[in-house]
Amino acid sequence: MPPPPPVPAPPRPGRDLAGLLDLIAIAEADARGYDTVHQRADRLPPAPPSRLTLGEVLDWVAATPGQPHAIGRYQFIPSTLADLMRREGLGRETRFDPATQDRLALRLMRDAGLDEFLAGRLGPEAFMDELAYVWAGLPLANGLSAYHGYAGNRATISRAAYAAGFDAAFGLR
Repeated sequence: MPPPPPVPAPPRPGRDLAGLLDLIAIAEADARGYDTVHQRADRLPPAPPSRLTLGEVLDWVAATPGQPHAIGRYQFIPSTLADLMRREGLGRETRFDPATQDRLALRLMRDAGLDEFLAGRLGPEAFMDELAYVWAGLPLANGLSAYHGYAGNRATISRAAYAAGFDAAFGLR
């Protein structure tokens, strides 16, 4: 009797985080992706966000008080963007291009426990909830945004869709 065919190894968690970034973008961005600007912003930036520098993004924020300023594929808010710039050592001249936006999102994922999750010290459900405390479009286990009702925030995908996308991104279940 011949030996059974080898079973392919499951994907290694964290080998490619693009699936998780895509999932977050589904919950946060519109069809413009990296060039998304909050839908209730009345005064738009002078160019698509991915063509601006970080300084130009901050200048737009300063010049347009009183409106929502979430910007980019991951809907960074001004205070978070400024903090990430400081922590990542990025200057005002840095382009807010896709690579920078992904880098900043990865930093937020790490803050939420990515390394602990990949090391097996944080379970998938707990990590999903931690991510939901970063991105309002992602639902907590109860199906609601952690910021439900605050400044119009709500979960934009169901917990089931979130779990399925998360599982697919990490080769779980």
